[in-house]
Amino acid sequence: MHALTPRRLLAGPVIAMMLTPAILRADGDSATTGPPSSIIEFLPILSYDTDVGLGLGAKAVFRGQLGSEESFDVVLFNSTKGERWYRFVFSLPDIELRQGKHYPIAIDLVVDYDKWISNSFFGVGPGSKYSDKSQYTKEPLDISITASRGFSAEAVGQFGLRFRSVRNFDIPANSLLSTTPPALNSGRIGYASFFGTFRYDTRNSFINPSDGLVVQAEAEGVPAISMNTISGARFALWIQHYAPMIFPRIVAALRLGLQGVSGNSLPVQFLESLGGNGTLRGFSEDRFLDRVAVVFNAELRIPIIWRFEGILGADAGEVAGSLRTLNTRWKGNPVVGLRLLMETFVVRADVGFGNETTGFYLNFGQLF
Repeated sequence: MHALTPRRLLAGPVIAMMLTPAILRADGDSATTGPPSSIIEFLPILSYDTDVGLGLGAKAVFRGQLGSEESFDVVLFNSTKGERWYRFVFSLPDIELRQGKHYPIAIDLVVDYDKWISNSFFGVGPGSKYSDKSQYTKEPLDISITASRGFSAEAVGQFGLRFRSVRNFDIPANSLLSTTPPALNSGRIGYASFFGTFRYDTRNSFINPSDGLVVQAEAEGVPAISMNTISGARFALWIQHYAPMIFPRIVAALRLGLQGVSGNSLPVQFLESLGGNGTLRGFSEDRFLDRVAVVFNAELRIPIIWRFEGILGADAGEVAGSLRTLNTRWKGNPVVGLRLLMETFVVRADVGFGNETTGFYLNFGQLF
């Protein structure tokens, strides 16, 4: 099951200017412990990227404005060369306010549209070659609604419904994507699915954890019904650990993830991927595709000044056609980064140094 965070906001060599966020606290008390229950944060972004072009966007979070500990999270972003990203999230109660608590029910509604005019395809499998790169337009739309319950402060169960549509088009005739079966690779897939998650979570924060353990198991089913163009299943297991090191404010963060899909004649839009903002930051987005993917990320998060912290890290991972054929010759890259820590979100800038490319990413939220 794919994470709810979009794969990237900006990628490639970037010159970016982040204007000072506007922060309004309804309670007016910055000295209170815990996150304020009522807050508005707004972050305008002006950027230039050699791949994405000149971009202008904004992110806004409205929490507790209706008096019910709800939150609205909105992202609007356009660029001159290719990305159209619009995202809306409604949570009741807000996900940070319910972190580490026993609660009867919570609802999250997510609508995410992220069109890429110049998406890259390299082939399927761990041996895909960078020299086979071709570009096409990828247009995904995700809509999901999730109900969750905090059975205790540490144990959370979730169940949800999702509609996902991904259209691939403007594919060059000489691209591997136009000749790799099945035919849906060069068209559109659309499906409704149901999913469930169980999480054991002792993090002290959802937005910016500095201590705790997460073990999360996920499963998603795509039934063979008339409205679905494919059928199959998806599974995932994630383990995350956070601990202060050396000095109390330096945090070691580790993540290990295993994801896989099953089904017959699965198109590339349903396969697992490695590369880019969410996994291997030194490799191109969707650099490796296959039925099984494993990823490991390690970061040292080091305070610098005010709300800024630096990152030293490493990524590693591999894909395979099955668990049985997964090898230990993983791809990897070192990472450096910078974070701006806000009350309701984190602004993240990362540079990953791979043996094929160097990736620069500006996005929202810690990697994990």
